[in-house]
Amino acid sequence: MKITANDITMHYEMVGPESAPVVTLSHSLATDLSMWDPQVSVLKSGYRVLRYDTRGHGGTDAPEGPYTLEQLAEDVRALLHALRIPKTHYMGFPWAG
Repeated sequence: MKITANDITMHYEMVGPESAPVVTLSHSLATDLSMWDPQVSVLKSGYRVLRYDTRGHGGTDAPEGPYTLEQLAEDVRALLHALRIPKTHYMGFPWAG
């Protein structure tokens, strides 16, 4: 799925029960959201799992850089806001955590 957040188009996927707590997964450099496939297969039974391609990766826009950690943090904040997710558990590996 695609959504505009923080002035870029972001690619994301969300699975699991709509009423479950949300867990957000952010991948490492030079990968995409598919990095989390094994974890999603386990987590989706008890969580609403949101994973997304970070700026410059996968299906998310890659505007001219460089990118800052603050900018990447604002991207995920804007994504959560756009999806109307007020609260989430957050997992990142390794720079995204």
